[in-house]
Amino acid sequence: MKYVKIAFLIVFLLLFGVFFANTAGSLTTDSPIQQPIAFSHQSHVEGLEIECTVCHQSVMEQEFAGRPTLQVCKECHDENTFTDSPEEAKLVEYIQSGQELQWNRLYDVPSHVYYSHRRHTAVAQIECAECHGDIGQASSPPERPLKLLTMDFCMDCHEQKGVTTDCNTCHR
Repeated sequence: MKYVKIAFLIVFLLLFGVFFANTAGSLTTDSPIQQPIAFSHQSHVEGLEIECTVCHQSVMEQEFAGRPTLQVCKECHDENTFTDSPEEAKLVEYIQSGQELQWNRLYDVPSHVYYSHRRHTAVAQIECAECHGDIGQASSPPERPLKLLTMDFCMDCHEQKGVTTDCNTCHR
């Protein structure tokens, strides 16, 4: 019976380790993330004073922020370029072809974690930069998250703001 308990414990620890090996990196990635266009947040945020919510349209109402659709880009860019940027020319090609941009996720939340952008932006009034870093200063898409969104990061924020740290709030 003693060996059965030891075997059970070993199997449990192995499965536990495999689970966390697969989910611990879900919030970030070791591989560089490439985007279809070298989009400059800086030229849009600083230069044109465009708010995050103009392009990430569901950030105030949904669980997810949403990545800009071709239609969102088309509202400003239509079929003309404003600069000599080859990346803007590439965007116009996407618009003319009607081919949707395939933006790649920079941040990903593990499936066992519930996260709502709306709850953090519209309800708690947290600025995007608190979690995403100074993305508005980025002249090209970051290849990795500017901030590592670990459980410790989230728990520290919840504790600082006096928000619940009950496990069932985020883990479902």
